[in-house]
Amino acid sequence: MGLFDKLKRGLAKTRDKIGAGFRSILPFGKKIDEAVLNELEDTMLVSDIGPTATAELIDSVRKAWKKGKISETQEIVEHLKSVIVEKWPEGDRTLNYAPQGPTVVLVAGINGSGKTTSIAKLAKLLSNQGKKVIVAAADTYRAAAVEQLTVWADRIGVQIVKHQQGADPGAVAYDACEAAVARNADVLIVDTAGRLHTQDNLMRELSKIQKVVQKKIEGAPHEVLLVLDATIGQNAIL
Repeated sequence: MGLFDKLKRGLAKTRDKIGAGFRSILPFGKKIDEAVLNELEDTMLVSDIGPTATAELIDSVRKAWKKGKISETQEIVEHLKSVIVEKWPEGDRTLNYAPQGPTVVLVAGINGSGKTTSIAKLAKLLSNQGKKVIVAAADTYRAAAVEQLTVWADRIGVQIVKHQQGADPGAVAYDACEAAVARNADVLIVDTAGRLHTQDNLMRELSKIQKVVQKKIEGAPHEVLLVLDATIGQNAIL
């Protein structure tokens, strides 16, 4: 099963929940009225689409309805699709490489979101493209995090810089930067401990790691990747 097939399957429950809510209030051939719009708004909020995005989308539907562009409920979904594509276009997925020297990729996210596995997949992809990759085990907080990344590094054949569990993550990042420069690595991927934006000590730790790599390699980190999953909800944008 491919990566996108797994992602599609993982999001099926969320998609089905939202879809079922939409289908119950948007039956084919029903005329749009304020009651329909109110039910649609409630469904969006319950699905954790968020108050700001929900307000914008409902306002767009209401304007289209009052201008006569749409009149029946089955037209709402297509209208919403076009609005979403226009307001939130797909971003650039290409990595931002350093003009010279190692490219540093800092990876962050909450616990259990798949950071370490995603790092392994990215490292494998870059390695297959002929790039020399080093991974840094700067998640020294979670039990067995260093061991997990070590196993992945061995499996995909990339080098790893690591310390013992409980070590200073900034020190791991420092040593990894030195190793990346000394070994002429193309890409350094730095794993970090899972954290929420409300955990001040861990957020300060992430800031420290960022300052360390900035000091050691010009322009670093060249990319910061935030690994998310469908259960995070509005925390994903805070």
